[in-house]
Amino acid sequence: MAWRSSGINNNEMIDNLKRFGVISSGVVENGFRAVDRRHFVPAGNEELAHTDQPLKEGNIHISAPHIYGAALEALELKQNSTLSFLNIGSGTGYLSAIVAKILGPKSLNFGIEIHQDVIDHCHSSLKAWSSSHGPTNAARSHPRIIRGNGLCISASVGESILGFDRIYIGAAIQRSNLLHISKLLSPGGILVGPVDDNLVKVIRNEEGKRDASLTTARRDNSSAESGNESDEEEGISDGFAVQVLSRVRFASLLRLPTFDTIIPAQAWSPEEHQYFPDAFQKASSEIMMCANSDYVQPLPPQPKPEERVNVSAVLPKSLWVEVLSFTHRRCK
Repeated sequence: MAWRSSGINNNEMIDNLKRFGVISSGVVENGFRAVDRRHFVPAGNEELAHTDQPLKEGNIHISAPHIYGAALEALELKQNSTLSFLNIGSGTGYLSAIVAKILGPKSLNFGIEIHQDVIDHCHSSLKAWSSSHGPTNAARSHPRIIRGNGLCISASVGESILGFDRIYIGAAIQRSNLLHISKLLSPGGILVGPVDDNLVKVIRNEEGKRDASLTTARRDNSSAESGNESDEEEGISDGFAVQVLSRVRFASLLRLPTFDTIIPAQAWSPEEHQYFPDAFQKASSEIMMCANSDYVQPLPPQPKPEERVNVSAVLPKSLWVEVLSFTHRRCK
């Protein structure tokens, strides 16, 4: 059983998470082993760091390890990838640090947290974790924590325009909020989080059609009795599939204070070039090399009436640097 997954240290806790079937993949196991929970628990709770239970001091709260294990397995993370990750209600940063370790330096990792004291604790915890295992590329993908309201994230500005590949919600939302947050997913993206008293998994389909092969989240008894709620009123819409993973009990995601929350898009620069996806690096490097070539190019070997021209040479290299700083990392 999940609550039996405590240990005397981080490795024993993870061994028990595996033993009781909470963790099944090597990717998630390695992520857990690389991030000691002791660095992230509320101050004064270090002796309880490896117990399989939630811990809370004031606004600072960390969920039980078995909850994070189940969520990480459901998120289907890809090791050393370019996936973008959003943690709504990021709290101590423990889950985000595990995700950072799994996804690697070419990923994007954002957290939204409403309490400034929790953000301060998160930054301190991430620093302690980094110091404990020395400088690595995982530090490059440390989450960028933004103070904001997770229910007020703008979908039309910044990184949200193209959406996120993976989203975790760290506090319970109502079914009526599910559709809005799910729309922050990229096509093919996965969201995991507590909706009312269920831990659910939402997949945004590539084709925009519902996948009937997945179990759809069901109305509760009162809704079933009314029999007149639409899927969209449940928080479900065409283009999304919803699967109930388990029953859970989470504190609610705070509604107040309400203010627009914008997640800034990652800007390209020569210094950040190495952390962009390989396809973007290849395309931008070709533009830069061609920018130094002549505008008029030799005719191709096969006979053609028109000249072969180098469009990249229309602009000087310095201007291409500016142009690329406005392009999204998914451009190829």
